Amino acid sequence: MFSKQEWQVITQTLKQKRDWFNKSLGSQDQLTNKPAYEKNIQVIDGILEKINALQNPVELTPNTNNTENIAHYISTPATSPIRQAALSRRQNLQPKEIRVLLVDDDELICELVCTYLQAVGIKQIDRVHSGLKAISAMYDAYPTYNLVLCDWNMPTKSGLDVHNAMRAAERYMAAVFMLVTSVSDAKQIRNAIEEGVDDYIVKPIEPEVLIKKIARFFPSISATPTA
Repeated sequence: MFSKQEWQVITQTLKQKRDWFNKSLGSQDQLTNKPAYEKNIQVIDGILEKINALQNPVELTPNTNNTENIAHYISTPATSPIRQAALSRRQNLQPKEIRVLLVDDDELICELVCTYLQAVGIKQIDRVHSGLKAISAMYDAYPTYNLVLCDWNMPTKSGLDVHNAMRAAERYMAAVFMLVTSVSDAKQIRNAIEEGVDDYIVKPIEPEVLIKKIARFFPSISATPTA
């Protein structure tokens, strides 16, 4: 999915962010942030390990007990002619035309996802850090967002609340809504899909998985060179 140069950019960005957190750990002014910084370093190290594994794959014995092997549920396609026309227009969007709303109260997650999206040519990305701000941003947006990547568990308004608000607006009939979550319970995920959520991304986010899932709804991403 990613070219060698794109992997290098992503890896370099992650390493720079990790170095910044490591440097900040030694600062007396950042003592109160130490637990959060240590957690962020662990997340980045885990992502870097997975990137290394993707670039240097080894043959693994299938593990049927792996909790990450959750069945992939796909929403039932709508039959409305108007919606079908909107879906057709969406599928023809080029990466640079795709408008994304990224919703997460974790700034590091936002930065990582932005890096992954930009690597495949998606440049129009707005970020908000709460469900309430997400709902406001969706209703104020013109043109509308084509893709909403939203954290599931947030205070005040959850990811499902944001999803329901989006689906209530007819102009978002062709928009893609994907939950970003640490939830790995198949039943909960199935219920979310049945409510109309298009897909989900499990944290920690793997860039290959994220882009592959997005490409299901925006075919040009896998075929169009990065701008």
